[in-house]
Amino acid sequence: MRVGFLHKNYKAIVTILGIVFLLVSIYIHLTGDFFTYRLSRGVIIFFFLTLLLYYQSGRINRVLVTFMLFYGISSILTIWYEDATSATAAMIINLVAYLVLIISLIRRVTIKGMNTALLMAFVVLIGVNGYLLYELVLILKEFALNSLHYLFILLGSMALALVGFLALLYNHKHSSKVTLFFTFFVFLLIFSEVFRALGYYDIVYGDIAVYIARFLLIAALSMLLNHAIMDKKAGEQIGSNRS
Repeated sequence: MRVGFLHKNYKAIVTILGIVFLLVSIYIHLTGDFFTYRLSRGVIIFFFLTLLLYYQSGRINRVLVTFMLFYGISSILTIWYEDATSATAAMIINLVAYLVLIISLIRRVTIKGMNTALLMAFVVLIGVNGYLLYELVLILKEFALNSLHYLFILLGSMALALVGFLALLYNHKHSSKVTLFFTFFVFLLIFSEVFRALGYYDIVYGDIAVYIARFLLIAALSMLLNHAIMDKKAGEQIGSNRS
């Protein structure tokens, strides 16, 4: 990593930017300009993607870049979420983003040599999270624009639950700060998506759910950026780097 002010102080910079993004997002939402509020989500994701490319410079992680690219495109499409075609396309691209992480994580985890009790604890934990996501998806069924839209909401929720399980295995295998930051990223992202749905469909908590979702998204992306910048040991790298 190049040494300079921006690199030495990237944690402070990301924290300040995160706070600014959150405050601006809340202000936009309070004005009732929901088009700009939805657009700002995509802007935030692509801004963090730009930071990732800048801070990684000569050793760009193609998996993380690809994930954020698809995730950002999906977010932009939700600007027109009331249109069935745009909403379905957003869910399909969202699923692709999760599959990018799943394929990469599968290559980095193993259950060999894992304590049976710990493995069962992992399974139960993800089972509970998966069930809660499933219950949320059932609630969302009445809001789905068509059967295809609902199908990809369901598949996306299942994929996200699987990402959570694989992240726990990944962290257990390496048990390092690097993998812990990635695991934090995944679970912050999961809760961000849950509160995003609660807020969008006004199921519970109202605007509070919207603001929590935006805070969790920014926190998740910050964790991912920290994970990407950290020096890694052999085997901790998710995907491969491009010089």
